[in-house]
Amino acid sequence: MIVLNLHGLGDPHSGVDDDERPYWLGVEHFTKLVDRITSRSDRTQFSFTFDDGNKSDLIGASVLAERGFSARFFVLAGRLSQPKYLSREDLIALKDMGMTIGLHGRDHVDWRKLDDKALEDETVTARAEIEDALGQAVDEVAIPFGAYDRRVMNWLKDRRFTRIHTSDGGPLRDRAAKIWPRNTLRADMKEERLDVLLSGRWTLAQRARQAGGQLYRRHIA
Repeated sequence: MIVLNLHGLGDPHSGVDDDERPYWLGVEHFTKLVDRITSRSDRTQFSFTFDDGNKSDLIGASVLAERGFSARFFVLAGRLSQPKYLSREDLIALKDMGMTIGLHGRDHVDWRKLDDKALEDETVTARAEIEDALGQAVDEVAIPFGAYDRRVMNWLKDRRFTRIHTSDGGPLRDRAAKIWPRNTLRADMKEERLDVLLSGRWTLAQRARQAGGQLYRRHIA
C-alpha cells in the first residue's frame, strides 16, 4: 500500500511558516490526483493522511468522501479551535464522515529535542485533550517532521499507540504493521516523481536507502 501524506489545501494561511508552504497543494491539484487514483483498478492500495489540523482538511475530507475514500487526520492539541485550524466541532464532523483522528502533538516541535516532561505533554497530555474533544480514544500518532530516534519510537510504543506514522517514504508492506511509512506530497513535485510514487516502482537503490534510514532511526540513533 502507498500512504500519501498532505498538510494543507488551497492558499497557505498566515500561520504557515515559509518552509511549510511548499507542502500545500491547490484544491484542483489535489482533486485531480484523487480522481486519478479513483480511476485505478488498485485504488484500495492507496491511503491518505493529513498533518497539522488545518481548516482546509475539511475540503480534503469532502473530496475523498465523495469518491469513497476515508483518511486519517493528525491534529495538534495546541492549535485546536484557533483561526484557520480545525475546531472541536470539526473533529466530530470528520469522525461522522468516517475519518480517523490521530495525534500530531501539541506545538509541532521536534520530539527528539525534548526532555521527558515536555515529551509527556506533547504525547500523553495532548492526546487526552484531543480525546476529550473527540469523545473517543485516540490511538494513532504521526511524528512531527518525521523526526524520530530510538528513544522517541520506544516512548510512543510504551504509551500504547497502536499505529505510529513516520515520513520515511516507500510502500507499506503489511497493513497490520505498527509503523506506517508515509510519502509526503509537495506542490512542486515533478510529474515523473509522482508517477514513480503512485506506481510503487522504487529502484533497489531507493529501497536500500529507505531501509537503511529506518534501521538507523529506529535502532541506532
